[in-house]
Amino acid sequence: MIDFRYHIVSIVAIFFALGAGVVLGAGPLKGTGSELVAAQADKDRQQLADARAELVQVKALDKYRDDYVAKVTAGLTDGKLNNKKITLVTMPSADSDLSDSVQSELEKAGGTVSTKVSLDSKLFDTGQRQLVETLVQQLVTPDLDFPPNSTTYQRAGLLLARGVAAKEEGKSVDADSTKVISGLTGAKLLSLKPSPVKDRSSLIVLVAADPPSPAPDTSSYTDAVDFIKGLDMGSGGVVVAGTPASAGDGGLVKALRSDSDATKIVSSVDVADLPAGQMTVVFALAEQVTGKAGQYGAINAKNGVAPAAVQTKDN
Repeated sequence: MIDFRYHIVSIVAIFFALGAGVVLGAGPLKGTGSELVAAQADKDRQQLADARAELVQVKALDKYRDDYVAKVTAGLTDGKLNNKKITLVTMPSADSDLSDSVQSELEKAGGTVSTKVSLDSKLFDTGQRQLVETLVQQLVTPDLDFPPNSTTYQRAGLLLARGVAAKEEGKSVDADSTKVISGLTGAKLLSLKPSPVKDRSSLIVLVAADPPSPAPDTSSYTDAVDFIKGLDMGSGGVVVAGTPASAGDGGLVKALRSDSDATKIVSSVDVADLPAGQMTVVFALAEQVTGKAGQYGAINAKNGVAPAAVQTKDN
């Protein structure tokens, strides 16, 4: 009985609402709805126009900033890397434009990118760990001493460094480096240009990729960070170049900076997609030659915008 009464009341309420709507529609509120809709549309259009104008302004300011760095500060990196050979290593999925921009700045500073190494995602696939370990054991050279308690990926980084780099300038490609390179490329863990390698470098720049979506946990980069530490141990210095995204959650640069052992020897720059950041990569690489390391950029970069040697005293 209660349910029946409830339905009767509901039906009456519906008809009452419909009747009221007809009366109001024909009365003093006629047209109010359409006017409200039109007013809201005008407001939305204005907000959209304002947003577009703001975007144009932001782009103009960004272009001014980049042009200023490129033109007014041009020449600040000249000669910083004279007579230095550099290996450019790109992480899987690293942006090719970012890599090209970094290479261009290294060459403007007098450096020579002697080898470009593209790492394959297979290298850091947990399912391939045994393959990596086996290769490290098979390819180790007589002059390569692995530190006690070093991890598989630290040793792998040292091994790659033995193939393409050295702690000093002027080390030539020999039978052992050729053996290392052939083994790593044969396993499809990486590719190189030129092939065969003509010159070993003393310095290494590694270009980081932006984090995938969803962002992985920092611990997922443990092997990559160990690999980078190995590269540094086998060369004259390493700088990791990335974007602000790479220094945020799920990024390689953030993972590197979370490793206290890594930050003592490896440098990083998290604004390498900007002209100023590319210059900072050069400054950081030159600092690596002196045996120092630093973390530079805009996102939780504990050492500031650039090495202290190139900042004004007031900064």
